Formats: sequence, C-alpha cells, structure tokens
Amino acid sequence: MRRVNALYITAKNGAIKICARLNEALLEQFGFAIQDVTCGKIINYLYTPKDSSSLAITRILFGICMLLDIPDERGGAVMPTRWGDPKTCHFPLLPFVTAVSLPYMALVYSVLWLGALGITLGYKFRLSSWAFTICYWYLFLIEKSFWNNHSYLFGLVSLLLSCTEAGNYWSIDVFLKPSLKRTTVPYWNYFVLKYQFFILYFVAGLKKGTAEWLTGYSVPNLSEHWVFSPFKLFLTGPQINYLIVHWFIFVFDLTIAFWMMWSKTRHIAMVFCALFHLMNSRLFAIGMFPWVCLATMPLYYPFDWPKILLRRAISSTAVFFNKIIEVLRAKLVKLHDKFKTDESEIHETKLSKDSDKDKVLADKKNKLNEKECSVSNKKETSDNIIRKAKIEKIKDPKENAGECNERYEQRKMRTCLLILLHVVMQAFLPYSHFITKGYNNWTNGLYGYSWDMMVHTWDVYSVVVKVVNNENNAEYFVDPYIYTPNDRWTRHGDMVYQYAHCLKDRLLKTHTGKQISANSLSENISIYIDVWCSMNGRFIQRMFSKEDMLAVSWSPLKQLSYIMPLLDEGLNWRSYLQNMKEVVHSWNNYSDVVFIADFPGYEQDKFIPRELVNVSLTVLKGTVMYEPEHTSEMTGQSHRLNEGHQVKLDSERFHRVINIGSSPAFYMYTFANLTEANNVAPSKPLLPIYKELFRRYKNMITFAKNVFSNIFRISQCYEI
Repeated sequence: MRRVNALYITAKNGAIKICARLNEALLEQFGFAIQDVTCGKIINYLYTPKDSSSLAITRILFGICMLLDIPDERGGAVMPTRWGDPKTCHFPLLPFVTAVSLPYMALVYSVLWLGALGITLGYKFRLSSWAFTICYWYLFLIEKSFWNNHSYLFGLVSLLLSCTEAGNYWSIDVFLKPSLKRTTVPYWNYFVLKYQFFILYFVAGLKKGTAEWLTGYSVPNLSEHWVFSPFKLFLTGPQINYLIVHWFIFVFDLTIAFWMMWSKTRHIAMVFCALFHLMNSRLFAIGMFPWVCLATMPLYYPFDWPKILLRRAISSTAVFFNKIIEVLRAKLVKLHDKFKTDESEIHETKLSKDSDKDKVLADKKNKLNEKECSVSNKKETSDNIIRKAKIEKIKDPKENAGECNERYEQRKMRTCLLILLHVVMQAFLPYSHFITKGYNNWTNGLYGYSWDMMVHTWDVYSVVVKVVNNENNAEYFVDPYIYTPNDRWTRHGDMVYQYAHCLKDRLLKTHTGKQISANSLSENISIYIDVWCSMNGRFIQRMFSKEDMLAVSWSPLKQLSYIMPLLDEGLNWRSYLQNMKEVVHSWNNYSDVVFIADFPGYEQDKFIPRELVNVSLTVLKGTVMYEPEHTSEMTGQSHRLNEGHQVKLDSERFHRVINIGSSPAFYMYTFANLTEANNVAPSKPLLPIYKELFRRYKNMITFAKNVFSNIFRISQCYEI
C-alpha cells in the first residue's frame, strides 16, 4: 500500500511539474495563463505592437525564393510544352477555371514574377503581393496534376503576407515615402504566419502516426542516400530506415514547433530543424520548399533579432575601425612632434590671441540674437494659442476620439474573426475528406492540402488505355501520356475521369491517336483505363475496375464507384516480399522481381518485352489460369497453376493470367533485364551546387525569353 501511495505521490508531483512548465511556456508565449483566457485578452494579445524587422526579413527571403521558384517548379522555363499545345489534357480543380492560351499565359507568368520582385524589394507592396497571390492561385487551380503540399503552402504564405504590413519596413515604399514606415506591427501579422507553419509541422506529424509509417514501409530504402552516412557508423541500413527515417521524423514533425516556440529549447530545435530541411533539399526534388521553411524559421525568434544582429555587426566594425584610427593618430602625432619648430609655436600663439578676440565678438553677437529670438517666440506662441482656441470652439475632440475608437474596435473585431476563421479552416481541411469523398481513393484527398508528406510511396507498374469503337467492336490502345503533362493523374480517380472525357474529345477531333486511323472512330466509343500500381511496398494490383470511364458518374461529394479496394490480405506478406527481393537481387546485378495481386474473376494481359530474359511466373497463393499467346509453336492451351507452381515465359510474347479462385491470387515474376546489364549508371556528385545554380540561371534566362517572345506575339496581333 505504501508503494502504491508513493507511486501516486510521485506521479502527482510529476504532473504538477509538467503543468507548471506548460503554464510557464504559455505565459512566455501569450502573456497570460490558460485559465485567464478571455476574448478581450486574445484581441489585445493579437494587437500587441511588435518590432517589424523580422517580418520584413521574412518578406524579403520569401520573395527571393519565389523568384527562383517561378521558372522551375511553376513551369516558367517549360511554358511552351506545359501550356503551348492545345491538345494537352489539363486537370483543373474547378471546371470553370481553365488555362488561357499560351501568349496570355506568358502575361500571367510575367505578372507573377513582377509581383514576387515587388514583394522582395517592397515596391508597391500591397499591389505586388496581391498580384502575385492572384496569379499564383490561378496557376494552382488550373492544374491539379502538379500539386504538392508546398505548392499549397506557398499560396497560403503569399495570401497571408498580402494582408500584413510587411512592406512598411526595409522597403522601397518607405524610402520613397517615409511616412509609411512602421517600426512596429500588430502581433497578428506574425501570428498567422507562425500558426501556418505550426500546422505544417504538427499535422504532418499526426498524419505520420499510422501503421504504414510507424512500421517503416512508407519510405523504403532511403538510408542508401549519402546524407545518412554519419548514421551508418553505428546503425545498419534497415535500422536507419526504421529508427531515423520513420520514428525520429514522426517525433520531429509532431513536436518541433513546440520546441521552437519555447525559449529554453529554441536554439537546439533550430539546429535540428535546419539540418532536417537541408537533408530534404538533398533527398527529394521538392524545389524551394526547404528554403522557404528555412527562411521562416527565424519567425520564432525575438521580433527584433535583425536589429540586434545589425547593432552587433555595426559595433564590431566600429571597434575595428576605431582601433585602426587610433593607431594612425598615434603615428601622426609622433611625426608632428618630430618635425615641429619654434617658429610654428610662435605662429600658433598669435593665432590663439586672434581667436580669443574673435570669440569675444561672437559672444556679443549671440547675446543680441538671443534677445531678438525670445521676443519673436513670444509673439508666435501667443498667435498659436489664439488659433488653437478657435479650433477648439469649432470641433469637440471627445466626439472625434470616440468615433475613431469605435471604428478601430470594429476593425479589430473583424480582423480577429477572419484570423479565427483561418485558424479553424486550416485545422479542419486536412481532415475534411469525409465531405470531399470524390477525391478519395487508396488515400484520402488530393495531394495538396492534407500535409501527408511522404506518407505514401507509389510505384506505378503499368497503365493501359483501351478505346473501343462500339459500332464495330474494334479495340485500340492509346499511349496514356500522349495528351497529359505527367503521370500524376493515373493515381487519382477524379483525374482519371477528367482524362477519359478529354481523351474522347481529342480523339474525335484529331483522329490521330496511336494505332487509330483517320475516320475510324464513331462518337459511340468506350474508354477503359487499367492502372497497376503498388503503395508502400504492397503487392502490385489494379486500381480501377473494368468500367467504361465515359459511363461512370463523378461528384466531389460522393464516393467513387470504380475504385478497387486495397488488398489488405497481402499486408502480412511485406516482410516476405522484402526478403525475396534480396534473394533475387543476389543472383546478379540485373535480376529483379515484381509481385502481383488480383481479384477473383479478373484477368491480366501481359506482354514480355525483348530486353527481359529468364522470365518465370510463380504462384504464391491462390489458383490462376495461365494462357499463352496463340502461335504455331504454342497451341494456346490453358494451364492451371496452384500455389507453388512455376512456368517459364518467352520474351516478345503476350500471355494472360486469370484468377479462377474464390479469393485474391498472389504471384510473382522473376526476370533479368538486359538493358540494365548493358547500361552503367553514371556516378552522381554529392553536392552538385554549381550544377544547380547553373540550371537555375539557365531556366531564368529561358523563362525571360519565353515571356518576351510571347508578349511580342500579343503586341503583333494587336498591331495587325
């Protein structure tokens, strides 16, 4: 009993200490304890004046990042290929917001870039920031297939900056009009930005708290990268993947924002956060996202940190130059003492007498001037008193002050309500997928606003697009990427639906699809899209059912009927699959294996290309029917294959695998790839900084040429 009481007392004391520290952190951050929260205190807290220098630095750094981002990730350097072909299928979020033709898209890009420049320099800041924000969100809405989490983040940051007073300090606007200068801004200018990045980190941590991530299957084989070389001194590759990549990053994302807000842990948290973003810049091709995060990290430091650094830099340079001046002065004094003569001393005494006489005369003149000024000042002050009295008779200052205060309080309330709306919306959107069911497939929502960064790794195995002319039952196969800007659409049901209707429109207009001759299609066609992919190391399986994508219905609020479910029966196989991969890869440097799973009653038609040799099909579980292609050598007879059965396959031949069992079938292909055997992978430099800078410089030049050439085309059209 005593032990229980002792444990209870210890736990109670520990909880009290934790609550005390939490209360201390809240007092430090908000200025009041959580039990003292009132609406008035929150409003006063948000409007507390804070130094504006840190906000100005954030504005400048964000603007620089966007100047570099526009030619690269926004597609400015590849404008003709992204927006120049009218046959390209695009995937807008809203059907009525679509891309304009290329010459006018160049105008959008030019306004976007000039807006980023205006944000950086603080020139016409309000106009520049809103121009950038509107153009950026336009590009964001007209093409879903380029979405990333950081694309959504950049749009939010630009929108939030547009509402702040970030342009009223260290800007060209202040230089041209000093009255705009604001040494302080309301704290909500900082709060909205800090909250946005708090959501970025914290929700990303919550999204990683799943079995997929915590079991180490979301980001496999990342430990092979050179950035993890220090960990290889005391951990193995699988241990790095499991402990560092998955568990440490989970804890990091979940807690890093709290550590940065607390002054006692801020410095060490900043070091870890900086290293994390620098590693991400080397691990993934994610554009300016790590650099924007690095640029906004100082928001968690004291608001006047730029001034503190500037004062220290000025004082250190002043000390340095003072020492130099003192040394030079000492040397000059020695030279002067060495070469002075008696004549110079006599001359100096004469000059001193003359200067004394001049001083006496100057003092007399100053006394007379002071008497005259005092008389004139008395007259001016009396005139000012009379004027003020007249003004006070005309206007009552109490009434004016009351009206101004009332308007100011109303504006403060409106601002706080908008901030509250943004706070609630950003916390709700990552979990709003029960409403927007039309964007759900194997994962919830589009890859944009959910903050599920790197939680899911996709491996697309094959994409087959079949067009059937229902007039004569003729079948045609179309290159799935002939009309699309990338392959992102293949993993999202809403974009597959959009692609099918766009493809029908393109085929009926042009009749130039691969293997489709002119005038061979009628308007009565069907389009079937068969996508095989794997998520997080699972079996490769089909993603969409065998339905005509032109006949299915889609709504943003309804669950998709043509999405095939994940075969969770294969979850327990993932450790076996990993071990089997290691065995097959040990055969030689170019041997490989793929694992397939299929539903009962479904079949797969597969062609073995020439470069694959020693191909074999092995059934792991279930019963399948194997049908080779009909040739003179092969009679086309079917072969029933049960668990453990294996069959050799010939290259450059089709075959069909049908699941004839009542449960999902699991099988694998092992093969050797001659292409990989003949190709030697080039060595990659560890830090290709020069190449990256040269690429960005080249893209900037290409972007400028694209903009000027298209604007010239527009001007020529109007001249004609």
